[in-house]
Amino acid sequence: REVWLDGEKIQDITTHPAFTGMIHELARIYDLQHTDEYREQMTYVSEATGNRCSISWKLPVSVDDLRKKRRNSEIWNEQCWGQLGRGPDILAPYMTSLYDARDALSSVENPNCDFGENIVNYYNYCAENDLFLTHALGDPQVNRSEQPQNEQREIEEEPVALHVVEETKEGVIVRGAKQLATAAPITNETYVSLSATFVRRADPQFVLAFSIPTNSPGLKMLCREPVSRWPGGFGHPLGLLYDEQDSMLFFDNVLVPW
Repeated sequence: REVWLDGEKIQDITTHPAFTGMIHELARIYDLQHTDEYREQMTYVSEATGNRCSISWKLPVSVDDLRKKRRNSEIWNEQCWGQLGRGPDILAPYMTSLYDARDALSSVENPNCDFGENIVNYYNYCAENDLFLTHALGDPQVNRSEQPQNEQREIEEEPVALHVVEETKEGVIVRGAKQLATAAPITNETYVSLSATFVRRADPQFVLAFSIPTNSPGLKMLCREPVSRWPGGFGHPLGLLYDEQDSMLFFDNVLVPW
């Protein structure tokens, strides 16, 4: 994956001090799912595969299921002192909601794929592998004198907002920027969606939503200044462990498969 911080391209985020605290804390809490104390509270047995999956990914069909999902989120927050605003249990409900909308997605005709089938397959993939997802919803501000949703005029330069530049038999090629992807450098995948005020709403090439591996070729992450480092002393111990690291995402002709 291509991660930039303080003008430096990070070669290995697993050893860089700006990321190691968060990575080790996530690993510690993930591992609780395999302990006798937390296994039944944080996982369930998939009826489809017989594998244990995180309750974050469970499709709730009863009040008891909802209580279990809440308890799982409580454990995550208890373990991190409430410092993880975007933990692995945050994006799972997005995907379960899209799974519930699979019939509506299938009704959207496309000669290259069945969007309803796509979300079913993607949900199963996420649940079986217990993926950590982040989201990128906002569009970068270009002209602060105008509201982004009003920027419908023709512009000579290439737009900064994420858009489709080409459709191929393999998928769509996208270019542009998205913000603000919390924890993106350490996630498995990024869910890109529409913001409430996204640019050029009337132009079809700007209307897109997808999930993509965070290490996809052409995807670049520009990180903000880290709070996980301090100039000596006791400093900020919670920042050292739980700096989620927000990033601006730049898509440089990235292929999004059908």
